[in-house]
Amino acid sequence: MTTLSSKAVCLTTYVILAALCAAVPASAEPPKALSWTADNGNGTYSNPLFYDEFSDPDMIRVGPDYYLTGTTMHTMPGLPILHSQDLVNWRIIGYAFDRLDLGPDFRLEDAKEIYGQGIWAPSFRYHDGTYYIFANVNRFGLQVFRASNPRGPWKHNRIQQGLHDLSVLFDDDGRIYAVYGASTIRIVELNADLTALVPGTDRVLIDKSLGMGEGSHLYKLKGKYYIVSAIPGAHVPMKCARAETLAGPWEVKTISESESLGIGQGYRPKNFRRPTPPFEVTPPDPSENLSLTLHQGGIIDTVTGEWWGYSMQDHNAVGRLTSLSPVTWVDGWPYFGLPGNLTRTPSLWVKPNTGRTSPVTAPYDRNDAFAGPKLQPLWQWNHLPDDSKWSLTERPGFLRLHSLPAPDFWLARNTLTQRAIGPESIATTELDAAGLKNGDSAGLALLNLPYSWVGASRQADQLTLGFTVISTRTPPASATAGTGRCSRTSAPNFRSLFS
Repeated sequence: MTTLSSKAVCLTTYVILAALCAAVPASAEPPKALSWTADNGNGTYSNPLFYDEFSDPDMIRVGPDYYLTGTTMHTMPGLPILHSQDLVNWRIIGYAFDRLDLGPDFRLEDAKEIYGQGIWAPSFRYHDGTYYIFANVNRFGLQVFRASNPRGPWKHNRIQQGLHDLSVLFDDDGRIYAVYGASTIRIVELNADLTALVPGTDRVLIDKSLGMGEGSHLYKLKGKYYIVSAIPGAHVPMKCARAETLAGPWEVKTISESESLGIGQGYRPKNFRRPTPPFEVTPPDPSENLSLTLHQGGIIDTVTGEWWGYSMQDHNAVGRLTSLSPVTWVDGWPYFGLPGNLTRTPSLWVKPNTGRTSPVTAPYDRNDAFAGPKLQPLWQWNHLPDDSKWSLTERPGFLRLHSLPAPDFWLARNTLTQRAIGPESIATTELDAAGLKNGDSAGLALLNLPYSWVGASRQADQLTLGFTVISTRTPPASATAGTGRCSRTSAPNFRSLFS
């Protein structure tokens, strides 16, 4: 057993608190860290709403309360529930699930993983006193979560068939529909208890010739059906389809396009699907046609009758950010933007009139002294953790991470994560490395391809403080067996801070 301590943890990157073996101190509660807030404190807000990733966002309003969730892929707990009363200041109130164990790849076992897979593209709905979240898991179909309170507990069941980027509608006649797909939009009916698709109801709803995309958001407004979608990609417009009935005919308009908020494309891997070195990097292209535009999202109303739109934007290494836009209705179409500047989302605008005011806040408290009985909700595990190998009680005031074997950091279990935040991030932690055994490593890392690492490693009874930067040309060293407790992380690239 080794120990790694984290005091005043202010991890503000898709930073991993990792112990390829380990446990951590916490004394007095640290001061609250500064974090991005969209509320400017003067009646205006700035985009993005969050300077960290909420991919594929979906929003609902229940009375004066707004709730939001989004994709979490491989991290657990998953499907965060955020709450707001003014559409600008949000706080996390929980997750739809704590653990989702669907096989060894969900646990980082047998060199298997679900990076870029897991759970994604949720549809958030409220109907007849119950909150619902529908989301797909690669190879495991459609997952259905339901709760009488958005803070939980949430019940879970599975529908065998997956529905790509679905959106669910509880229609006025009691029937339940899901639209899904990319380019060609399909529709299928769900049974009353949401445990299966109704046989014989799956059909094409909108042909691809009409130019729809993916990430559908289905609504019924004043007796008409609307579907908001985005053309697949990072530099794409949002489309809206409208019809009097589900049988059509459907019309399609572009409701958001060409708005980048000044964000251009940064450095990126030439082949992002390549899992191993050498990593080739493509430099930024300053041309406007490669700006990162707002795309996939939906619309929502306030109790005062205003309409607002939300959409995400690929934002380089930080991930996909969510922005808020006023909606202007023209001839029955919900255009993002303001009169005279339709389809363009302002970077700064007047806050929504929701009939409520809220204190300026960020979704999370970023600091954690590990002094409480539970991990704070900003933390997520990289894949499903081994709960027998970590503790907040074995050494009160410390997070203790026990060693687990891994060939490298990419496959290291029980790595505790926070999402990267912008526009800049600083991570501060205090580690107690006295308990490290030969072959053990513990520290902080930026999880990506390639990844970076700083921390402590013990080899041959010698403790080294150093860092690892995976080169774009040099592949990481193969893992060594060591003591069988925990192998080195690219040890030849582990450079001493004192050399």
